[in-house]
Amino acid sequence: MGQTVSVHAQVEILAPPATVRSIFLDFAQYEKWHQGWEITPVDPAKKPSELKNADTLKVSMHGMTFHPTVTHNTSESFIWEGSLWGLLVGKHEFAFSPSKENPGGTTFVQSEEFRGPLTVLYWPWRNTEHISPNWEAFNVALKEEAEKTS
Repeated sequence: MGQTVSVHAQVEILAPPATVRSIFLDFAQYEKWHQGWEITPVDPAKKPSELKNADTLKVSMHGMTFHPTVTHNTSESFIWEGSLWGLLVGKHEFAFSPSKENPGGTTFVQSEEFRGPLTVLYWPWRNTEHISPNWEAFNVALKEEAEKTS
C-alpha cells in the first residue's frame, strides 16, 4: 500500500555499544566533535537518555530543522519519526549493535524509511547519494570520538 524508500549508512566502531550510545545521546557535546547537527529535547528538563515514546525533539541537520517525535529509546536503538503534513513520513533509526567483525566493538547503523504520498519524489535517492554524505560524516565523527574515548 504505497511506496517505501529506505536508506542507510553503517560504520564499525572500536568501542562498546554502551560507549557509542552514551556519546550519541550526549547531544550537548555534538559541537565539540561534529559540526552541522544539533539535537535537543523540546522539554529542556528531559535528559536524552530519559527520552521516551511521544517526546519531541528539535533537530537541525545542516540547516534543515524539524521536530520529530521519539518512538524508541533503548540500549539497542534510538528512533524518531517526523512528518511533512502526513505527505512524507520519515522514521530515522540509530542502531548500536555488538560488532560481529570486531569483538567488543559496535556496528553503528543510521537508517531511514520514507513513506507517504510524496515518497515517489524521493525514489531517486534510493542510492543515498544525497543523504549518505551527511550521515557518513556524522558516523565517522562519532567513530573518532568513541574510539578516542574508549
